[in-house]
Formats: sequence, structure tokens, C-alpha cells
Amino acid sequence: METSLTLTLRRPGEIEITAKERPAIGDREVLVKVAACGICGTDRHIYHGSYPASYPVTIGHEFAGVIVETGKDVRSASIGDLVSVNPNIWCGRCAACLEGMPHLCAGMTALGVDLNGGMAAYCAVPEHLLYRMSPGTDPLKACLAEPISCVLHGVDRLQMKAGSRAAVFGGGFIGQLMLQALRMQGAAEVVLVEPQPLKRRAAESLGFAAIDPLSEKDKLERLTDFDVTADCAGAGDVLMQCVRLTKRGGDVLLFAAYPQGKAVPVEPFDIFRKELRLIGTFTYPDTQLRAVRMIEAGMFELDPIISEVALHDVADVLEGKRDDRIIKGVVRLP
Repeated sequence: METSLTLTLRRPGEIEITAKERPAIGDREVLVKVAACGICGTDRHIYHGSYPASYPVTIGHEFAGVIVETGKDVRSASIGDLVSVNPNIWCGRCAACLEGMPHLCAGMTALGVDLNGGMAAYCAVPEHLLYRMSPGTDPLKACLAEPISCVLHGVDRLQMKAGSRAAVFGGGFIGQLMLQALRMQGAAEVVLVEPQPLKRRAAESLGFAAIDPLSEKDKLERLTDFDVTADCAGAGDVLMQCVRLTKRGGDVLLFAAYPQGKAVPVEPFDIFRKELRLIGTFTYPDTQLRAVRMIEAGMFELDPIISEVALHDVADVLEGKRDDRIIKGVVRLP
């Protein structure tokens, strides 16, 4: 049997890279030779044990690759197809699934969380999770269909009107995507609030205003009456700041994946008195086809915010050792 390098998270904080055999596939599965896999904030939470996962597991739920083998009952995918993957597997039987909200499935499992994912040369993937992409698409961008799909779902839930003003807190990869998605949705003004210079510079290079909440507190205090604010940071008192900056009758999008069990300060009176909508958003049910089209059309500026890293460097990224140099790490698999 052919063996290849696989990254396994044995338990929180313990990564092992070993040679493993190619996984076997079922009748309705394909074997994807992974070309690239993104490192996500959720991966970091799994690494630190603050997001539920099934250990040991090969992490990586943002990935794309080429199909090299198909099960006997596979009909809509072929060997040689370049595909991106929706990692979420829904039960199809719970109330959420039956009511058209499969992303809220009570029994959902996910590749890279509960089942082995994309930080390996090969991954077995159910046929219905595949999205075919144009053969010439850069794999480092193709693998980002999953996070872009999540951002599109969040923006859809906002139902934002063209000409709106928006503020995004947190300039990590998701925050950078959110800035661009809000602008494409028709926002007349989109401002980033972010303390790290690297992330502010990236946003500014893409034409967005950026404010340092530490050194420019006076400027932050003067901001007010945004139609939309988005918490893409998941830290400190960001959620309270979003509530303060949002206009009466406005929307606050809670996008950040706060660690399970973490509580944050918020003043309910402001939500009540300003009649704000506090909107949660979790993964996505139906946006990956749009994400694929937008990647292929080059609608998102991705080059300034992604960095290629080696499989052996994933632990450093998960531990935050490269946060001053990398906004989004993407692993190119051999």
C-alpha cells in the first residue's frame, strides 16, 4: 500500500506527522489527493482543546484536491476532477435538517473535526460533499471555498442594504474576507478595527480604512451609528463595542467562534433600547457554489492575505508563533 505524510492531532497540544496508508473508500465516496489545506481558527481551538473534536484526528476542514479514485456507486464525480470540499456531514433526519437548516443538524459530524480531514496527502470524502472547480484554479485559493462560504452565509443573514456603513472588528483572515464581502454587497463604507499592524496594513492595501483600538482610542470613540457591525475577533470587549457602535435599529453579526464556555461582557439595555438585532451565524447550508464561482472569477483579493506554510510548520501556526507574519496559513500538500 502507498503511504504518505499525515498530520494527526493525538490530543490537545500534541501533533504527530507520520507516514500512513491511503485510506480505503466506501461505495459512495471518492479518494481526494489533497492539493492544499487551510489552517483555520477552529483548528486552533481544536488544538488547544477548546472546541469539541474526536481525538485522535487529522485536522483540516478547508481543503481542495484532485479525485484519484471513486467508489462503485459514485455518479457525479470523476477521476481527475479538481474539487473543493464541504466538510459538514448532516444526518438528514433531525428537526433542523427536515426544516431546511441542515447546517444546524443535531447530529452533524465534520471532516477535520470528528473524522479525518485534509492535513494529509489523501482524504476519503462522501460524493455529496464535492464541488467541482475549474482545472486551472490555484489550489491555494480553491481550498478557501469553505471559509468564503461561511462569510457569504453570514452576510446573507445580515440582509444588508446597498449604501450601508459597516465596521468589522478583527482583521484575521475571516475579517479580511468580511471586509471584502460587505463591500461587494454594496456597503458604502467599511472600516476595520484591529490592533495588529500586519492586519491593518493588509486591509489598507485593499482600500479599507483601519483603526488601531489601542493607540487610536479617540478615533474609535468618535465612530458611531454604523448600520452593521461584525465581531470577527472573538476577544475582550469586542461584542460590547459592536453594540455601542451600531445605530438604533442596526445589526450586530456575531461571526467569531468564541471558545466553548467563554462568557463576554455585554449590556442588554443597549440592545433593548436601540432595538438591535444580534445575529449569530454558523457554518453554511447553501453558499459553496457561489464561493466557487467567486474564487474562479477572482472576486476576492486573496494573495495579500494568504501565506504558504509547510506541513511541519502547522504546529507553530496553531500556537500563534507566526501571528506577526501570517494572516492565513495554507499548506500545499506534495
